[in-house]
Amino acid sequence: MLLLCSESDQRLERMLLDSTKAIMFFGTPHRGSDFSDLGETFRRVASAVGFDTANQNLRTLEVDSGVLEECHRRFQQLQSRENLEIFTFQETRGITGIAYLGFNRKVNSLHFTRVRLYG
Repeated sequence: MLLLCSESDQRLERMLLDSTKAIMFFGTPHRGSDFSDLGETFRRVASAVGFDTANQNLRTLEVDSGVLEECHRRFQQLQSRENLEIFTFQETRGITGIAYLGFNRKVNSLHFTRVRLYG
């Protein structure tokens, strides 16, 4: 949303960006998620039973997705230009008891300037 506001000529959208001083993320997989594979499995099952499905959104959520990398690059520029403070809260141990789905893996850290990690 803030990226769109930063590129807008609309006064209200610029006001939203100008009034933003900090951003808080809670467990956000900025670099993609290994769980997009699980989503793709469910999409295929739904497609097999007759639902109209598309996989472009799931491809975008894959780890190392070109779309996510471009969003990350643009957001870093915005954060630096607007001097935004970023707070991100992450699980450092993962979810225990369900290792077979990979939920117990640690989240990767972010690469922003002025970022505070909690978790």
